[in-house]
Amino acid sequence: MQLEVEFLDGTQKEVRVIMSDMVKFESEFSLSIAKLGQEMKVTHLLWLAWSALTREKQVTTEFDTWVETVASIGAVDPKASKG
Repeated sequence: MQLEVEFLDGTQKEVRVIMSDMVKFESEFSLSIAKLGQEMKVTHLLWLAWSALTREKQVTTEFDTWVETVASIGAVDPKASKG
């Protein structure tokens, strides 16, 4: 899963969410990742991006603090990124 995060300062970052992030998501929200499409909230996408960036040691702040720096988030179409 690929997400694109745009920050308030105008920078953008493409984030790769992997299985370990998905497992943590399921534990955090008691929601199967398979149901994400049906019950998705912006919070879910933000949390997955934050988890991935934290895993990659690109973020050290708590989730709520990090969210305050985000302008927008969206899923990246894998077909479009292969060009």
